[in-house]
Amino acid sequence: MSFFDNITKMFEKTNNKILGVDIGSSSIKVVQLSRKKGVPVLDTFGEISLSVFADKAIGKPVNLTEDKLITALGDLMKESQVDASDVAFAIPLKSTLMFNLKLPKSIDESKLDETVKLEARKYIPVPISEVQLDWSAIPASMTQKEKEEFYDIIVIAIHKETLNKYVNIASALKLELKFLEIETFSTIRSVIKYERDTSAIVDIGSSMTKFYIVENGIIRKSNIINIGSFNMLKIFNNAKGDNISDNAHAPQNGLIGESAKLLRTELKLKKELPVDLIRITNEIKKAIISYQKENSRDINNMIFTGGGSIFKEVLPYVKKELSVNVEVADPFSKVDNPAFLDNALRETGPEFAVSVGLCLRGLAE
Repeated sequence: MSFFDNITKMFEKTNNKILGVDIGSSSIKVVQLSRKKGVPVLDTFGEISLSVFADKAIGKPVNLTEDKLITALGDLMKESQVDASDVAFAIPLKSTLMFNLKLPKSIDESKLDETVKLEARKYIPVPISEVQLDWSAIPASMTQKEKEEFYDIIVIAIHKETLNKYVNIASALKLELKFLEIETFSTIRSVIKYERDTSAIVDIGSSMTKFYIVENGIIRKSNIINIGSFNMLKIFNNAKGDNISDNAHAPQNGLIGESAKLLRTELKLKKELPVDLIRITNEIKKAIISYQKENSRDINNMIFTGGGSIFKEVLPYVKKELSVNVEVADPFSKVDNPAFLDNALRETGPEFAVSVGLCLRGLAE
C-alpha cells in the first residue's frame, strides 16, 4: 500500500540507487541500496546519535531544530560514504493522524472521495487546509459480517509543516526527494515475509512503542504505546554497572551507533524485569485480545523491530506472557550483501527496518 502519491509523483523516476532516511527521536538511520541485475544490493548503512547535538544522554529522545537535523544527517552521509542523489524519508507515525472510517456502500463510488473528506474533518483538530489528506479503501476481513455493507476506509492526515521539513532537509543537502512514506508501511514492506499470514509488528523505539496487526499485507489494527526503550536501557546498563549521565556525549557517527552497541553488550541482569517492558507487554496483550474478539482470528507470529528489540530478555518474556511465536526482524535478508556481514546485519537489522523498507519501494518504482 502506498500513500501520498499525489504529493510525490513529481519526484518519481526510475533510478538504480536510493537513500532511505529514518529520522527518529534519538537517532538517524540511513540505508543506501542499489539495483544490480534486478536485485537490491546493500551499498552502505549508518546510524548517528542525536543526543550529542542536544548535550543529552546517549539514546535519550530529543527534539532538534531543522538546522541541527541537516547537520546530523550530513555528517552521517559523509561518514557512511553515501553517494546516492535520490532520497526517501520516513514520516514518524507520531507526526500523523491515522484512523479508520466505515461508510455505507450505498454511497456511490463517484462521491466517495467527497464523503471521506467531509467525514474526516470531524477527526482532524486543525483546519483541513493545513494538512495533506489521503485515504484508501482496504479489503474487508473475510470474517467481518459487515463486509458487504460498509467500505472500510483508512485515512491519513499530515500537517503540511511536517512535509515541508523533509523537503527543506533534502534541498539543503542537495538531494532529490523521490517520495515520503509513513514509517509503518516501510516497516511492513521490509519485515513481513508471508503476506497471507496475520502478523503483529512491535516497534520499540526510544520514546514510544508502535504496535500493528497486519493481515494479508493490510494494517488491521494499530496502537501507539507511549513507553519506549530509553528507561530500559538505563536499567540494563545499571544492572551491568554502567552509569549514564544526562550530559554524556556520544560519538557523532558510526555504522552501528553507540546505543545499539550498549544494547548488544552481555548484561548481568537484575532479577526484576523493567516495569516498562511489563507495561508494553500488557498493552500488546489488550490489543491482541481486542483484535481476536472482533475478527475471530489468531496472530500467526509477532515480529520485533526498533532498538529496544535488541534486548535479549524481551522476546522470551513476551513469548511466555502471550504464548505466540516471536522473532526479531531481519530486513537485510531481503537485500544482497557480502556474506561476512550476515551476522552483523542480523543483529543491527531491527533498527534499520524503516530505512530498508523505504529503499525497497524506491527501487521498485
